[in-house]
Amino acid sequence: MSLKTFLQNRSSANIYEMANNHMQKVLETVVEFERGFSIYVNERDVALANEIFKRVDHLENEADIIRREILVQISKSELTTQMREDLSHLVKRIDRIANTTDGAARRLMGLNYEHVFSLGMPILEKCIYIIQRSVEATKILYNLIKNLPSMDDRETFQICEKIQSMEHEVDVLHSQLYEALNKIPSLEFNAFVALQICNFIDMMETISDKVEDVSDYIEILKTAKRTTG
Repeated sequence: MSLKTFLQNRSSANIYEMANNHMQKVLETVVEFERGFSIYVNERDVALANEIFKRVDHLENEADIIRREILVQISKSELTTQMREDLSHLVKRIDRIANTTDGAARRLMGLNYEHVFSLGMPILEKCIYIIQRSVEATKILYNLIKNLPSMDDRETFQICEKIQSMEHEVDVLHSQLYEALNKIPSLEFNAFVALQICNFIDMMETISDKVEDVSDYIEILKTAKRTTG
């Protein structure tokens, strides 16, 4: 069974609906993270931002619950072994977007805000832009998955290519961030704080990587020849 056949199969409708709900929850996680970080930087309301980051953690947990429910339904379905494996891998890849987003929020919550602001607004504004591009890419992925049943291969590949282009842009910005960090003359915190800041920056950048991973896998599923057994 191909991905197209699965999407058009009425008996698969429940799994597909759950997958859409899962992707919606993942998108909410990324959107909330962007909202929290914007408030953190632009309004310097760290307390409010941390409350939003706690909501990010809650949303990620809700996405995990949906992921587990989907995997149970897939295991109980009459789909071919190959299709069950394909869908399971797809759902897990989607879930990693939320996991990475929550990880970035946790890293930031563990940092002293004075250390974060000491990096300077040019660096923090670049972080905001990276997160905004990640949100945009996640929204594109959400619409891609939502419209897959009615979308032809050409349109699917064009959308996947757009996501890949956005991820490359984030990669470049990520490199520029480290160039800017290397130019900071002195640090007012120890190496462990610097390491956690780097972990935050890397996880923040990885959100778009995980979005691209999903779009790449959709491309593979769209082009792969699957057996019926």
